[in-house]
Amino acid sequence: EIDEDTFCNDDDGDGLAEDEGDCDDSNPDVNPGQEEIDGNGIDDDCDGIVDGGIVDEDGDGYTEEGGDCDETNGDVHPGAPELPDGIDNDCDGEIDEGTTAGDDDGDGFSEDDGDCNDNDPDVNPDADEEEGNGQDDDCDGDVDEGGDNTDDDGDGFSEEQGDCDDEDADVYPGAPEGEEADGIDNDCDGDVDEGTDQFDDDNDGFSEVEGDCDDESGWVYPGADEDCTDGVDNNCDGEIDGNSAFDECGPANDQDPVDTPGAPDCSCEDSSASLTGRGSAALGLLLFAAFGLRRRRIG
Repeated sequence: EIDEDTFCNDDDGDGLAEDEGDCDDSNPDVNPGQEEIDGNGIDDDCDGIVDGGIVDEDGDGYTEEGGDCDETNGDVHPGAPELPDGIDNDCDGEIDEGTTAGDDDGDGFSEDDGDCNDNDPDVNPDADEEEGNGQDDDCDGDVDEGGDNTDDDGDGFSEEQGDCDDEDADVYPGAPEGEEADGIDNDCDGDVDEGTDQFDDDNDGFSEVEGDCDDESGWVYPGADEDCTDGVDNNCDGEIDGNSAFDECGPANDQDPVDTPGAPDCSCEDSSASLTGRGSAALGLLLFAAFGLRRRRIG
């Protein structure tokens, strides 16, 4: 329909709109072409005179006999447009119907109360949002929020697109995990706080805060076996290649090949030096013995 309920439209179908002189465009029996009917309390021919001279106090074309429910208010009479003013303007027994102040669908909310569709009782500020129906059921300005296919937190991802917390805009696939541990899987990859000091990145059972001195190598962690040949502090005790105990390097690099109980501590680094010292001492003894034997023969 075009221009319905406006002054330029013939709403009652009698051939005349309000702009053309129809004084009640809701009643096809009232228009400038009608004959005045005495005694009905209505200005049938829209000439401003009711029933041949009966006084219409508010000049709205109706007297009480014609259904005017307030003869002191020219905005109140049968067929008058209803206004959001708490008054039954059209004298139909209802107040403010069809206006922003009236609860037209009976859901307890008018448009003035926040009802965004006052023709549907299932749509109001107290309604639950129904997923996938394409309308704003709870009148909060969002359509179908809360569903798996809706990006509720505005981070660019819905649950169907992999968002593991669609109420937190800092959580979505590819989000930075962060430098500080927060106990949240920010990037939705199934791991929590990876890359932080509290996460065991190399899966060796220890994180950095638990003493792992190289959390990118699964061969380095507190209590690991020390490898004397790799130049790495495997057990994170602050010593490299087993400098802290003689038997940590194993019999092959030890001054005490059989790991004799009570043998003095040594390091892998000084093993060769110690062996060199022993060789020098033995050579000295041999030279001394040979020199003494020669003197005895000469004498």
